[in-house]
Amino acid sequence: MPVLSGFVCDCSSEQDRPQMGLIAAVALITIISVSMLCVPVLRQLTRVKKSRRSSEATLSVEDVPPGYEYEVFLSFRGSDTRNNFTDCLYRRLRNAGVHVFLDNEELRVGKEIGGELLKALNKSQIYILIFSQNYATSSWCLREVAHMVECTSKSNGKKEIFPIFYDVYPDDVKLKTKLYKKAILRHKKKFGSDALKWWEGALVKVAHLKGWNLKGKGHGELIELVVGEVLCKLNARNVDVPEYWVEDHRQIEDILEKLEVDSDDVRFLGIHGIGGIGKTILAKVVFNKISSHFEGVCFLNDIRESSRHGLINMQKKLLASFVGPVIANLIKDIGDGMKWIKRVCHTKKVLIVLDDLDKQEQLKKLAGKSDWFGLGSRIIFTTRNLEVLMTQVEPSGEEFLNQPKGILAYEAHTMEYGQALQLFCKHAFRRDSHLEGYDNLTEKIVRRVGMLPLAVEVIGSFLYCQSFALGQHFDKRKLWEGMLKQLDDGPFKDVRDALMISYEGLENKQKEVFLDIACLFTTEDQTYPVIMWDDCNYHPHLAIGVLCQQSLIKIGHDNKFWMHDQVRDLGRHIMREEYPRKFSRVWIYNDAIELLERKETNQDVEVLSLTSDGCSRDIVPEELAALPNLRFLQVKGIEFIGNFENLVLKLCWLSWEVPHNKFCAENFHFVSLAVLDLSRSNIEDDWDGWRQFRMTKNLKVLDLTGCTKLMRTPDFSDFVSLEVLILSSCVKLITIDGSVAFSIGSLLVFPSRQLALPHLVAEVRREEQARSGSLLPS
Repeated sequence: MPVLSGFVCDCSSEQDRPQMGLIAAVALITIISVSMLCVPVLRQLTRVKKSRRSSEATLSVEDVPPGYEYEVFLSFRGSDTRNNFTDCLYRRLRNAGVHVFLDNEELRVGKEIGGELLKALNKSQIYILIFSQNYATSSWCLREVAHMVECTSKSNGKKEIFPIFYDVYPDDVKLKTKLYKKAILRHKKKFGSDALKWWEGALVKVAHLKGWNLKGKGHGELIELVVGEVLCKLNARNVDVPEYWVEDHRQIEDILEKLEVDSDDVRFLGIHGIGGIGKTILAKVVFNKISSHFEGVCFLNDIRESSRHGLINMQKKLLASFVGPVIANLIKDIGDGMKWIKRVCHTKKVLIVLDDLDKQEQLKKLAGKSDWFGLGSRIIFTTRNLEVLMTQVEPSGEEFLNQPKGILAYEAHTMEYGQALQLFCKHAFRRDSHLEGYDNLTEKIVRRVGMLPLAVEVIGSFLYCQSFALGQHFDKRKLWEGMLKQLDDGPFKDVRDALMISYEGLENKQKEVFLDIACLFTTEDQTYPVIMWDDCNYHPHLAIGVLCQQSLIKIGHDNKFWMHDQVRDLGRHIMREEYPRKFSRVWIYNDAIELLERKETNQDVEVLSLTSDGCSRDIVPEELAALPNLRFLQVKGIEFIGNFENLVLKLCWLSWEVPHNKFCAENFHFVSLAVLDLSRSNIEDDWDGWRQFRMTKNLKVLDLTGCTKLMRTPDFSDFVSLEVLILSSCVKLITIDGSVAFSIGSLLVFPSRQLALPHLVAEVRREEQARSGSLLPS
């Protein structure tokens, strides 16, 4: 929490001060020997000249810079409350993050107390007046009250006065009793009737304000009420939200519904999602909306980065939010910090936000379990790592009635288009809508970045700054068009840096799987890639789990990969610019053609895709011979011509949309081939390719989806490893070869139905027994 400046002044009466005159030097020595707490005030008050009574009765306003240097001004009668109530209030304000320092800590020897005191009065936002028995005996206190009332009346509601009736009643301050009335009369001779009327009017106004009466309350109870009100008025509990932001009301309401602030249970809520999706902003907005419901609050920023220097510093920051830095600095080690946090918070209703966790350990060390906190507490954290959501936060061996089990989860979503468009305009145009002539470009950029809030924000701001720098005579639309072209090469740098955090946390084999998905398999079914990765020893099930856990991908209900556009573009940017083997994956048509035509040996290439419509070239053995480490080959409308014996021995996946039934290749079989995808091919029953592929003993998947000319499947007896056969949309198919009963290990898909293998085998065997030799799909 930011440190807030404050000011404490001990208003002692001049009637208690020694006269200066010829003994000024002696008095100065005496003053220096007094506690440094009183030095600046004594020095100033002893310089007051009796001849200037008008200036003694009022405090003239001096010019000060705009803004508040001091938030709180604490006015009290030193002899009444300095060493008891005022001292306790002062320390509690400091512990709450309000930096209230006594005069000897702030005003140094040689400064005019009037100037510093006046600056504090003029700049303070809140005035706290502690009315006690002898308050009105001090002309300094009375002048302060009058000046506070004047400043407040001219502040348009920006300044407030908080009266505390320590050991007096409001009627005493309203001058309805003799206590203050009699004390004020003692100042008449020195300051005159006009000054007394001014002071009396100020006292009466303040006494009618809402305040606190200590009668019937303990000091601690009253101090907590005062500090809570001060923090609320100063918005000290609020955290900063970007100036140009569009609140996503739907997501905020969903989160608030999960938190259910009025419930007395202790709740943990994890906001998760990919980098740049707005998790931190959501947490900040929610924090600001509900912070007033809690006794203590704390928002810890960027824990992932900060914890690199040790979690103990984060523990100290967390603890300091509730009890101040003095006690927080008593923490000796991590274990000690955990004990202190529990000791301080277990009776308090607290709100804690832990931003950007990436490990379970961070949550365990900072927020432990639900029994660390008082009833009604809420612990919110943001993370990209779903593993953090699995942290156990329930106390072991104990049951809590109505206590949610585990951590509640909320997945942050990309903005709706309208909100993203408004956010972009706020940054790019500093208004809620686009300028004339920019509607099409604005829409394209917002959609191009997938409505990702971070991308929308940083690109909008960049365009605004660049447009401003270019001046009025430059056509800004050229700049915007250039930005669109740049986005085709990958995410904007700031967005890329944010997303790279998750990528860099992956192990090498997990990175390979991520890059394959980004370059080839977004929106694709995971079945075939998993088989390929398994043959490549990439441990696909573990890798996919980690990618989901890090919010880099999702697996939909249809078993297909999903990846945000900006994450996909990050993967492709890595392949083009940063990957050690830049050409290991070639999926852009022109790049692939150029690579093949060079016919130069390239050990780096593992993935090659040639799927452009209208392509009519052939691939010859020399071209594939130059790519000995190729493991994935995807081609469409292309013929293989020549002898391919002992080439691309590592090829694991061949996806080939065969243009016609003529087969021109020789020795076209690959020892490592696991996936053969012939979807939408123009092949027929007598296609010569079947004879070649029978030599492929490792084949696990054969996909014939959409082969509309097939009437009969090939003989499967040589496909001893086959696990999956797909015959969907083979509309002319009437016969499935009986060898399937002894070859396939998983699933077959008919044009209009799906049959698990046991049912399929049973049907095939019944057909064989009937010696019909065919199986007709129903």
